[in-house]
Amino acid sequence: MFPVTLNGYAFEDSMLTFHLASGITAADVGKAVALDTTAPNKVKLAGDDDYIIGRLETVELRTQEGQNVGTVALRFAQRLPIKSGETIAVGDSLIGAGAGEVKAQAAYAAIGDVPLKPSRTIAVEIIGSSVVALHI
Repeated sequence: MFPVTLNGYAFEDSMLTFHLASGITAADVGKAVALDTTAPNKVKLAGDDDYIIGRLETVELRTQEGQNVGTVALRFAQRLPIKSGETIAVGDSLIGAGAGEVKAQAAYAAIGDVPLKPSRTIAVEIIGSSVVALHI
């Protein structure tokens, strides 16, 4: 019997170039990213409770131009790192846990009268300290 996994699927038409927040390096490839509202078309490593917009695929330092850019997969079925101490189960919605790592999103509650929206990132497989996430 051959195992079925969703890990490793790339959707080439959903990969776009973004400006990267300072401090992001090639070591951060494969981590979750969130929108960085300090500038247009910019992402940062997903912070605690950030909604994930994609997965960092490449980093390119353009030192002569004074910018750091990278490719972000806006749709993917790939591994993301789980924050140490967090428990994720298949079917959990995922959000940022800081430093590009992820955790399970708490139950859909509300803050005041505003309901929290469910994440578009779903855990489909757990592999060691990473989760295969389907981001749609």
